[in-house]
Amino acid sequence: MSISCRLIGIKTMSQEIYKALLGQGGALILACLVLYNVMTSYEKLITSMVQESQEDREMYIKTMDGMTNHLENINKNLEKIQEEKINKFKNN
Repeated sequence: MSISCRLIGIKTMSQEIYKALLGQGGALILACLVLYNVMTSYEKLITSMVQESQEDREMYIKTMDGMTNHLENINKNLEKIQEEKINKFKNN
């Protein structure tokens, strides 16, 4: 092969590469890269939402425990008041 034949071969090969990159193959690769990027972002979003949800659940549990304790104290106070009234009524 002469140098000109080799150059023609290189030109056609580089033209084929350009066609592949700018044609359907390139579009497929670009679509795959964009899809990968979107899925990575989506995964990060889901992970942060789950973490925030866990923090909300912990706060909810803590708040409910506090409210339960407060209601139990109110109930005990009401029972004491009721017993005092009953005892006062019995003594009269």
